[in-house]
Amino acid sequence: MTTNPSRRQFTRLRRALSNAERRHLAQAASLHLVKLQQRLPANARIGIYYDGFGELPTQPILDWCQRLNYQAYLPVVGSLGNDDKRLRFVPIYHFKLINVPTRIHRLGMPQNHSRKLLWARELDVIICPLVAVDKQGNRMGMGGGFYDTTLGKSYQARLKKPLKIGWCYDFQVVKQLERQPWDVPLDGLITPSGIRWFKPNLIHESGPEASSADTVDTYLQTLGNDDAREKLYYSQEQTFSGDELGRVINEKRLNELLAQSDEFLSSLSGEIEDFGEDDELK
Repeated sequence: MTTNPSRRQFTRLRRALSNAERRHLAQAASLHLVKLQQRLPANARIGIYYDGFGELPTQPILDWCQRLNYQAYLPVVGSLGNDDKRLRFVPIYHFKLINVPTRIHRLGMPQNHSRKLLWARELDVIICPLVAVDKQGNRMGMGGGFYDTTLGKSYQARLKKPLKIGWCYDFQVVKQLERQPWDVPLDGLITPSGIRWFKPNLIHESGPEASSADTVDTYLQTLGNDDAREKLYYSQEQTFSGDELGRVINEKRLNELLAQSDEFLSSLSGEIEDFGEDDELK
């Protein structure tokens, strides 16, 4: 039986990175967006998210959208009431995410509000936040189930859009995660080291439409535990000690990846060219 790793080990590791390290790794990941571009129509609609919890920064995705005349969107929780877990998406009209006017949702994330809201099915791509992801494309989120609830019906219907793309650090990729009946796996994954595409892995037809928290209020009732406190900005976390870091990450491998990214970035000149055939995980 597969047991999922603790969310804490990933969220604390993300928080241990400096802002400069996050920006550097995000820039390396953004070089692989050209492979995603090959699968998109002109004037594509791209759902992204705020990276307010130490995630791989999403500003490079917004920059990419603006260069290609794609319209970027941000998720909105509870637009149809507190019990509705389906996300809707608001267009971004600013060049920088930091300049988008927001207010803090009661779950702890910043979000913008507008009357021009789209459903997920109206987007071509949704860049999904995650805590961890495995090599089959199974995604572990923060446990609220908002993305699984939002994407479940279109996934069961085998609709071609939106594409569900993960965006994360390489150390968030694990061999295997436990999968629940309601989990919606990713179509692809972008990390600083490359882009991966996953084969379809359908959720069970008889599985429930809701996920681990049936309503927003149910999810809020979990706020007494460690994982939920981390959801609210992880404000009480301490950085990893050297011993803790060694237990959750292969530091040698991370240094190798950083060195490869440095070498790759320094070798670039002019426009980014096609990187060749996409890698596909079996």
